Amino acid sequence: MTSKPSCAISEGTMQNASQRLERNNIADIYPLAPMQEGILFHSVSSPGDGLYMPQTALRITGHVDADALKAAWQGAIDRHPILRSGFFWEERDEPFQIAFRSLPVTFKRLDWTDLDAASERERLQAMFSANRAEPFDLRRPPLIRVQWIRTGQDQSIMVVCYHHIILDGWSIRQLLDEVLALYRRAIGKAEPSLPPSRPYGDYIGWLKKRERAVSLRFWQDRLKGFAGTTRLLAGEATGQFERQCREIPKPLHDAVLAYGAAHGLTLNTLLQGALSLLIARQTCSRDLIFGTTTAGRPATLEGATTMIGLFINTLPVRVQIKQGQSVSDWLATLQQAHAETGEHDHVPLATLQGPGVSLFDTLLVVENFPAKATRENSPLLLKTEGIDFDERTHFPLTLWATPHSAGLTLMAGFSRDMLTSESATALLERLGDIISIIIRSSAADVCAILDDLPPAMAVAGLSKTGSEDTAHLIPLKKAAAGTVTSAAPSATEITVAYIWTEVLKCGALDGRAHFFELGGHSLLAVRVASRLRDAFSVPVPMRALFERPVLAELADYIDSLRPQATPATDHIEIDI
Repeated sequence: MTSKPSCAISEGTMQNASQRLERNNIADIYPLAPMQEGILFHSVSSPGDGLYMPQTALRITGHVDADALKAAWQGAIDRHPILRSGFFWEERDEPFQIAFRSLPVTFKRLDWTDLDAASERERLQAMFSANRAEPFDLRRPPLIRVQWIRTGQDQSIMVVCYHHIILDGWSIRQLLDEVLALYRRAIGKAEPSLPPSRPYGDYIGWLKKRERAVSLRFWQDRLKGFAGTTRLLAGEATGQFERQCREIPKPLHDAVLAYGAAHGLTLNTLLQGALSLLIARQTCSRDLIFGTTTAGRPATLEGATTMIGLFINTLPVRVQIKQGQSVSDWLATLQQAHAETGEHDHVPLATLQGPGVSLFDTLLVVENFPAKATRENSPLLLKTEGIDFDERTHFPLTLWATPHSAGLTLMAGFSRDMLTSESATALLERLGDIISIIIRSSAADVCAILDDLPPAMAVAGLSKTGSEDTAHLIPLKKAAAGTVTSAAPSATEITVAYIWTEVLKCGALDGRAHFFELGGHSLLAVRVASRLRDAFSVPVPMRALFERPVLAELADYIDSLRPQATPATDHIEIDI
């Protein structure tokens, strides 16, 4: 892609950048993909939470030349502009990314040869925590760092930590394969050269040519009549995070594979069906929504399956459970509905939900990665095996399903403020039980199966059956309508209005102005929140603008955060 910036980067921006980000090091500039925009917003609004910083730990068996491994990683960064990209959002109304021509790899060597197995596991978890506590500065690429740890004779661990804004799960596996191939070349083995890589910017160019209005109409039709949100959990989440895993028993996994083959259904469809029944039973709703991730690699973009970057998107899955459909027919309907989204899976989730609204609190991720390509005449010098994986999203509950050679792993990533470990374990057990029931009840009416499921789980953190307040919440934009404001604006109101007019580039505002109706969006909200903190010297949280999008309400809230004036004592403080 040879895109050009719509306007020059400001002198101030470049003067504030480090030496390696100077103009002569810029290779390309282009907009963000929809999922990149969403991840950028959550990363900037919660900078200390370690969100969207996946980490993969691989155990390596065999002698490793650390210098050659570092050179292999440098070669990978040199091949892919997305690995040399930084992200900027303060300089223009729309965020953009800059791919730089050359950047050095971040590669650290450690020695754990004095640790036993238990201490090694503890140290690895501590490393994950330390990496999360050191978030990436999105303006300072590369947004990937490698830690190579020698653990014994011909034994080592490679930890790869990266920001999700540059890579999805499909891409990181392809990247690791490339690194191993580059490593073999670096140590002098007869390894075929890797084919030229197609840059991620070509995908951005493809996105710009899409007919967005058509896709928006598709989603409007898909969501028509669904007025609120679906909440499996009973409250709102914070940054506390935990993981629980469950291995699906091999007999059940074999039965899942056989059932899918017999009925032409994918694992993703079966899991969507099982989660739908779980949510329906728990919330007493037969029209519900949860989230899912799509691969997002368009069939019409040549070479998309081998490109490196972030292609996935998070989209709503609307499920209706109606009388008169067998389980197998209902699942086929879910699969058909999912297939129909393929031409429209590039639409930003924020556009579908509306400002300040979340259609769902539960995300389902079914990992479906390409099989590793085998290279003829390439000796197996190193054996790699995944030993741990760490990722956190902003959703209070994320369910991962990972098929592997030995079976199927279900993992729940959840907010500890919402669920206990015991509740998450019970939820995974229930999901597995429902999968088994689906397979045994193919010809039964789906509503009958739903009614015959065990009662809703009475565990801490899950929505209570039949509670309309938890199953369908009023969108925030509607809740704010009809706000009464005072005739004389306060000093805080005047300052807030001034900041809005600068960020939104609009005319004079009064207390009834609505941020999102004026064209505000998530990333402009980040900029406003930052300006408000500077102007009033109070910790205005990001969510305040979404909960109080009306100007006067926001000003009142800011006043409530400001400390009350204290009587003068022996000195006077003057703000200049």
